[in-house]
Amino acid sequence: MAAEHRAGSKVRGDTLPAIVMANHLLDGDVVFLAETGWTLDPSAARIAFDAESAATMEAEGRAAAAGNIVVDPYLVPVDLTSTGLPRARHFRDAMRQKGPSVHPDMGKQAEFTTPA
Repeated sequence: MAAEHRAGSKVRGDTLPAIVMANHLLDGDVVFLAETGWTLDPSAARIAFDAESAATMEAEGRAAAAGNIVVDPYLVPVDLTSTGLPRARHFRDAMRQKGPSVHPDMGKQAEFTTPA
């Protein structure tokens, strides 16, 4: 049963633009597919604006999972803020994107610009 579980975006409707979100295998941090590799910085996430780019990014995520780099990569539909930052549409993904909510002014999440 647990093997059948798969994370994924809960957004219905238009799924583009999108980013790829996953968890780093060794430390469990939420990571984002960037132009080169994976990053903790949500503002550095590569954004897919068309289905072909989204499919390519999804395939890169699957390859990274097969290579034991990340766990459960999936496409996350986003809206772009006025400054161009990707903001996850679903609250679950938005919370993962912002990082721990106990003290957003401390820790890794304080180092990066996250959309409000």
